[in-house]
Amino acid sequence: MSQPEDSDGAAAASGPERIAAGLRHVRNRTLELVQPLSDDALQRQHSPLMSPIIWDMGHIAEFEDLWLVRSVGQAASEAQLPETYDAMRTPRSRRSELELPGRGAMLERLADVRAAADLVLTAADMADPSDRLLSGGYVYELVLEHEAQHQETILQTIHLMDSEPYTPVRRRPAPEAEPATAGEMIRVPAGIFRMGSDGAAFAYDNEVPEHPVTTGAFEIGRYPVTNGEYLEFIAAGGYEERALWSPAGWAWKEEAGAVAPLFWRPADEAGTPSVGAAAWCRSTALGVQVLDPQAPVVNVCLHEAEAFARFAAARLPTEAEWEKAAAWDPDSGASFRHPWGDAAPEPNRANLDQLLFGVAPIGSFPAGRSPVGCEQMLGDVWEWTSSRFAAYPGFVAFPYEEYSAVFFGDDYTVLRGASWATGSSVARNTFRNWDCPIRRQIFAGLRIARDV
Repeated sequence: MSQPEDSDGAAAASGPERIAAGLRHVRNRTLELVQPLSDDALQRQHSPLMSPIIWDMGHIAEFEDLWLVRSVGQAASEAQLPETYDAMRTPRSRRSELELPGRGAMLERLADVRAAADLVLTAADMADPSDRLLSGGYVYELVLEHEAQHQETILQTIHLMDSEPYTPVRRRPAPEAEPATAGEMIRVPAGIFRMGSDGAAFAYDNEVPEHPVTTGAFEIGRYPVTNGEYLEFIAAGGYEERALWSPAGWAWKEEAGAVAPLFWRPADEAGTPSVGAAAWCRSTALGVQVLDPQAPVVNVCLHEAEAFARFAAARLPTEAEWEKAAAWDPDSGASFRHPWGDAAPEPNRANLDQLLFGVAPIGSFPAGRSPVGCEQMLGDVWEWTSSRFAAYPGFVAFPYEEYSAVFFGDDYTVLRGASWATGSSVARNTFRNWDCPIRRQIFAGLRIARDV
């Protein structure tokens, strides 16, 4: 189990003590994120796209109760989440109607479940390879990563709040960036690489099995697309040029009335700016921010990403191309877990773990460079690909169908990498995020590609 930055007991012994330290760390971070919020902010559904934050907290508690208290050692268990906190049986559109506990009761529930899980952990046998849930602590990493993913969901909701400002408990300044040229491309040669996880470390079912994939030669952005590059798209009339948009994208743009990424506002409310970073600002519950032209653009949907790529005489990478550029070492032929290798994330390698509370300028993490030369592939922004979410050859659902299998198909597009809000335990080259093409509340940007 990974030990992220600032973890409690990061030097703890292996086995149950290490697992308990990891779970304690991720819980402390969840509590830090919700601490500044009023009771009203916790209970309110701030957007039909998102749950009330108190629901996310309840879902975290009940997911842990299901897997670490009721199901440990019982892979065939028929236990279910309570209907209130079951995402499939109670969709987001209904969650504002639920009678949810208040802050005090929810914190007590979280603590009670954790106490029960700690008791079960002391007796858990993780040495039996026939028990797929317990072997190697799989189920504990599952629960840890699940909570970390809900932290990112909570942060998406916080950005959408219009009821009160949000001041983080902890915040770290961005590192000083090295000189970087936006738009620089990296050539990746044609050939075979090993895509996906070999299962040696924790991976979700949709990341396995590892399998050979052949790509043609292509070039891919050294960095994610920046605000400065996206401003050029806006200034050139990109939102009005129908030829840049797919039919579905144009229909979405017209209905949504989109003229810029989500949260972008004219710096002068009396005007309608079209050029220059100073003409725009970015406004969320964290406050009004000046646009940094060197920072990756964030909160764009797939349709916007595709339109920008066409404007740049490029396209979005396939997820195979993205993973090859992030993981593949042309010298050894190996594929690594992270762009810099198999070592765990560190603060100088990637913008993760929510501590910057935003993106960092390109050139901020040269130590996180991939073997072919791409930078900031983990952290800062999720990156849209051109691939629909589908099973790998030999896919087997585990430990439950609803994590991946029910989402395979043309409705969902794959995003790769990680954002500034992603926990370092989740961030890896093989991780596959997915969402609907119209979603903009997710911390997503893009990196372009071209055939060569």
